Amino acid sequence: MSANKYQRKIPSNAQGMSDVYDVLHAFGVQSHAVGHAVKKLLMPGQRGAKDYAQDLREAVQAINRELERQ
Repeated sequence: MSANKYQRKIPSNAQGMSDVYDVLHAFGVQSHAVGHAVKKLLMPGQRGAKDYAQDLREAVQAINRELERQ
């Protein structure tokens, strides 16, 4: 294993592409709320439905939901 704790082997499909769900799995993210926040933070304002600030607000809300569960 690499000394870099942020490196993970990500199984890829035939095109060699990975998506956010592959990354969440590779890093062992099990919380739906944390996964939702990560998705928002990876592409804020770029997914077409919401702007940058709205995606950031929703990421914060998802993180706060997870913190409330702790």
